[in-house]
Amino acid sequence: MNTKDLKCFEAVYQEKSISRAARRLYITPQGLGKNIRNLEAELETVLFERTKQGVCPTESADFLYGRTKKIIQELEELENGLRQLENRKIVLRIGCACGVFNVLPFQLILNFIEENPNIRAEWNEYSNEEVKAMLEDSKLEYGFIVRRHEGEGMIQHKLEGREILLLVYEGHPLYEREKVNAELLRDENMILMNEHFHMFHDFTAVCRAKGFSPNITAKTSDGAVLYKLCRQKVGLAVIPEFMLEDFRMEHMRAIPFEEHLTWDVFGVYKEDTKNYETIRRFDSFLKQKVST
Repeated sequence: MNTKDLKCFEAVYQEKSISRAARRLYITPQGLGKNIRNLEAELETVLFERTKQGVCPTESADFLYGRTKKIIQELEELENGLRQLENRKIVLRIGCACGVFNVLPFQLILNFIEENPNIRAEWNEYSNEEVKAMLEDSKLEYGFIVRRHEGEGMIQHKLEGREILLLVYEGHPLYEREKVNAELLRDENMILMNEHFHMFHDFTAVCRAKGFSPNITAKTSDGAVLYKLCRQKVGLAVIPEFMLEDFRMEHMRAIPFEEHLTWDVFGVYKEDTKNYETIRRFDSFLKQKVST
């Protein structure tokens, strides 16, 4: 049993058609049919009854489909882990959560690559949750994430941190306050970074703890849009402190939260990879170059 055959089975089960599933998988119907027959032979059961309308899943197919996702995930994690082990001295795949380069200079990665020409370092930007999942599945060796990873078997270090603030326009009742708390925002129109940013989840969690869901007027992936909409008095914006460097603050104020919300960047990797040459070098490099 392999992931290819299981993904073929999954597609046929969902499409109820060999031809439609083949188009979805970009393979020929003949090749897909052969994969299904191989899987049936291996499992010693019939998975689909062929009909004029397509294929009809059997009880065996229903049983297998209910477990396919977990099986595929476990097999892929195994394959990725073995590949990672094989390349542990030469490959370093780095995942960066959206926004981390606002507080961590990208030059860090470039400097590491320059100082370690024998290591093939690659990087890409993902959502915060994607970086965590890819670390767990051995698709990355090292991750820069926002907020601490709550999963088990991870080693992590806080690298940088910034305060989260409330952006308020002049004339609003909260404009003159030194601090605000989430309760004061119960009936306010709010402008937030979208769900790809951990700040969204942190702020909405604080609001739910106060017994309400925030009234979100707009969500964005662009900090400049937060500022623009707040300045136009569409609502109040929740921003990390580093965004202030790019904003013109006349008639605007950034006010701290009493809840002391923070935007913290952590470097994280799996505990069972701590002795990999690439990870040891990169972790040591960061500890020398970055101090919180």
